Amino acid sequence: MSLSPFQKEKLEYYFNFFDSDGNGELEIDDLDGFMKKVYEFTEWEEWSQNARDCYEIHECFFHTLTTKSSKEGKVRQHINLATWLSMWEKLLPGAMSMINFPVWLRLLPKSLFRIIDKKHDNVIDEKELADFYMKFVGIPKENVDSLATYAMEQMTDHGRWPLTMESYNQMFANFLIGKTPYGPGRFIFGCFEHMAERTEYQLIHGLEELKQTESELKNLDLLQHSPLNPSSIVKVKFFRPA
Repeated sequence: MSLSPFQKEKLEYYFNFFDSDGNGELEIDDLDGFMKKVYEFTEWEEWSQNARDCYEIHECFFHTLTTKSSKEGKVRQHINLATWLSMWEKLLPGAMSMINFPVWLRLLPKSLFRIIDKKHDNVIDEKELADFYMKFVGIPKENVDSLATYAMEQMTDHGRWPLTMESYNQMFANFLIGKTPYGPGRFIFGCFEHMAERTEYQLIHGLEELKQTESELKNLDLLQHSPLNPSSIVKVKFFRPA
């Protein structure tokens, strides 16, 4: 499977997200730099349970990454961007939700959710998202408030569904799997808004609600199965600015 241009852009950003020393390669030494950034953002003590859990998840990720990228039995110590993209070309075909990925990848969005959820109330709110965008991702302060407001509207269907761990997993799956710059997954890191005109989407949960909107389905530009459950879909509508 070949990656779309938008997938390549997203995955290149995700690569750089972990490349803490900026040398264009992922290696185990990047873990310390990444965790330092996590400690500074979350204000976790290194010995705290949250910090240990986060470290173990990402240590497993880095070690598995080098093992999975091994060639002819030789473990790679350094993963470049080409190898990274090649790995995703093998992982993404057939995937429709995070459950379709191996455990060492499924843990990453859960860990990121805990990093963002500073209140530890199992819901990411607009202030927490804006804080993450500005201090962790590096989005300019003058842009972050309006971006976070719009992102929360899109990821929660205008507040209808809170951004819980479950729904965040759904958004993260869309970030990885989505081939086009439309869909709520582009707001995971908040830095892909330039790729698309502003769009609206609505989450539909359950078969009863689906039946109520069945007559609308032929008019949808995109239908995508939701990672939340088999009887739920995400419907995306595209609207051009007036």
